[in-house]
Amino acid sequence: MAAYVSGESARDMIQLGFNESAFPPSPRAIEAARQVCRETRRYNDENYTALKRALADHHGLDEDRIICGAGSMDIMRDLAGCCLEPGRTLVTGRLSYAFPAVLARAAGADVRLVEDSCFTHDIDAFIDAVTDCCAIVYIASPNNPTGTSVGLEAVRRIAEALPDHVLLMIDAAYGDYVTTPSAPSPDVLVDEGYNAAVLHTFSKVHGLAGLRTGWAYAGRQVIEAVAKVRVPGILSRPAMAAAIASLADTAHTTHVVRQTRALRERMAARLGELGLDVTPGDGNFLMAGLPQSVAMDAETLYQRVKARGVLLRRLANFGLDRHVRITIGPPDDMAALDRVLTDVLADA
Repeated sequence: MAAYVSGESARDMIQLGFNESAFPPSPRAIEAARQVCRETRRYNDENYTALKRALADHHGLDEDRIICGAGSMDIMRDLAGCCLEPGRTLVTGRLSYAFPAVLARAAGADVRLVEDSCFTHDIDAFIDAVTDCCAIVYIASPNNPTGTSVGLEAVRRIAEALPDHVLLMIDAAYGDYVTTPSAPSPDVLVDEGYNAAVLHTFSKVHGLAGLRTGWAYAGRQVIEAVAKVRVPGILSRPAMAAAIASLADTAHTTHVVRQTRALRERMAARLGELGLDVTPGDGNFLMAGLPQSVAMDAETLYQRVKARGVLLRRLANFGLDRHVRITIGPPDDMAALDRVLTDVLADA
């Protein structure tokens, strides 16, 4: 069984392969984490009451339907532990975040991969892939690595088509960056009574990836099931304090979103000028492909860019040998990438 593999990491290089925020966290979040470090001899509130209340107030949600964890991956693991076992199936996109499939195989469950349509989730294909053995349908919007989004009505179609025993796991990690008008938060599906869990993270817009803080909005049946398998108190006191402070600093997160979108649009235009095929996306990253007219595959591009001090993300594990994923980094990093790609592609 293959383990989940992250992108390559190296010191003294420009890291554009991890989809980290281009901007530091809110100063309020940094100060809140620093202050609470004085209390780290004490265990955290294992119910995360203060964070749940802050999330509920900020997003207009039911506090009792919120799950908190050490990143959305932690919550994915708990959901998989509740639902997946030998004889059950996970349905997910072939070109989608690989971790849910890793969890399914670790549980002895089967994985059914659904093909995309033009790098976008094919809703009809997802619905057709569901059988009596299905336990979870995983859909990411915006999707990783393609960056494409599907609208709320499309996700609702899947929810309506699923048998009651099938959990719809919706990954909204990149949802704060969405510019597509028809792609609002799918949290509303939980309030409408569907068997769904919507996953969110503080690792992207909030810039708290190193503190591993995530949350999900789910129905009470899911909440009760997760409570039986979760590790209590896994979210640290500094992480929780930083998350609460970051939620309150809406001016900072609004600035991060606007600047990231602007950087993304400028980089998409520049990549197009360089002759790359850019998939329009809603995340803090872009997927770019090498046209057949370029005598270079993605691995060669990756290695030549790496040799010049920049790390991208290879997508060969998705069967995409002519595509790379590029994180939208700080302006200086984007300028450096522009120079590197200009040189590398000129030699292709």
